[in-house]
Amino acid sequence: MTTVIGLAPRERGAAAVHLGSMLARSVSDDVVVVTVVPTPWPPNPSRIDAEYLALQTKAAESALAVARTQIGPDLSVELVTHSARSVPSGLLEVARDRAATVVALGSSSAGVLGRVSLGGVAERILHSADIPVTLAPQGFDTGTTYARISRITVAFGRADKDSDLLVTAASVAADIGATLRVACFAVRPMTAASGSIEPAAEDLVVGEWAAGLQSDIREALRAGDGGARTRVDVVVGQGGTWADALTAVPWGTGEVLAVGTSSSTVSRFFLGSHASKIVRNSPVPVYLWPRALPGS
Repeated sequence: MTTVIGLAPRERGAAAVHLGSMLARSVSDDVVVVTVVPTPWPPNPSRIDAEYLALQTKAAESALAVARTQIGPDLSVELVTHSARSVPSGLLEVARDRAATVVALGSSSAGVLGRVSLGGVAERILHSADIPVTLAPQGFDTGTTYARISRITVAFGRADKDSDLLVTAASVAADIGATLRVACFAVRPMTAASGSIEPAAEDLVVGEWAAGLQSDIREALRAGDGGARTRVDVVVGQGGTWADALTAVPWGTGEVLAVGTSSSTVSRFFLGSHASKIVRNSPVPVYLWPRALPGS
């Protein structure tokens, strides 16, 4: 099996490399690090285009050489420079050719340090991918050459009750020797100015909501594994914003956040409003699982 790491030709950060290496090591995958050199369209044999492609290819090869030094010697690594009409299409071509189990990407360079940010490449890959995609926060670094996933935290909401997200994450955690945790997030905007809702009433509502989710979590696990895993840590992150709610939850080294996606007729990765906000405020790598298209 193969983990594909997508790397921009002139990418300075190593977040995707650190994340992809950690994932591959945890599940015993080989690694393919890919840089895509966009080719002009329509093709133009002019000298300017040829010189531009040569510079892009050189930058891509340099980025791959640096990436190799950042991956431990325990992993089997292939370095690939691939030409395609666009970076997203090229990455997906390589992923499908290698029968990849996951594509690892970094965040947009314009994003907030320490948070996941979806750039144009990631957005387009999510629109077209049919395999899991994982995203590293801006500046992500495992801090060690031989990092592995230590814990999988599942972002769980009422929409996930009937999905296979939690059961799949539990199975993966068991296979790789990681612990499992479920996180629920409650955003409570400040109401003091309006005075319309008493804090005690808000606490009661959130408490009942959390209790209902814990019941859903137990039910989902029992249905998925026949009751083999009856206990799982559950945490609730609360805050006035999504960033505050995610920050309220303690995060550890080697942790990934599993987020469920909905599907539509045009994309197997469709982030609902809550899922999108969780992804964009996550301080740890997020792992997105595609769900089957309606009728498939």
